[in-house]
Amino acid sequence: MDETELAFEEIRELAKEAGRQHWHDFLAIGEPPILDECLNVRRAWMFFRNPDIQIPPQASLRKCALVVSDRGEVRFTADYYPDLNKCREYLEKMSDHFEERGL
Repeated sequence: MDETELAFEEIRELAKEAGRQHWHDFLAIGEPPILDECLNVRRAWMFFRNPDIQIPPQASLRKCALVVSDRGEVRFTADYYPDLNKCREYLEKMSDHFEERGL
């Protein structure tokens, strides 16, 4: 991945595209894949799945959040939303992960 830090708008677009791909089978036409609400800790942004996207029980592993580094690395992670304190704690770990690996 490039060493250049991305602007927030670019990071959000990466999250939207990753969400569209990941939840493609469950998205209604025109339905946004992620919420407008997100969190930022240092080098990482966490985006949350639109709760209107209905994930069936057999696909429960797709119930996740997205974390994107400021260099464009995308990861699907545990989803603790709407507990923003727990989300922030997890995001701190992800930010450390990105920093340690230069992602």
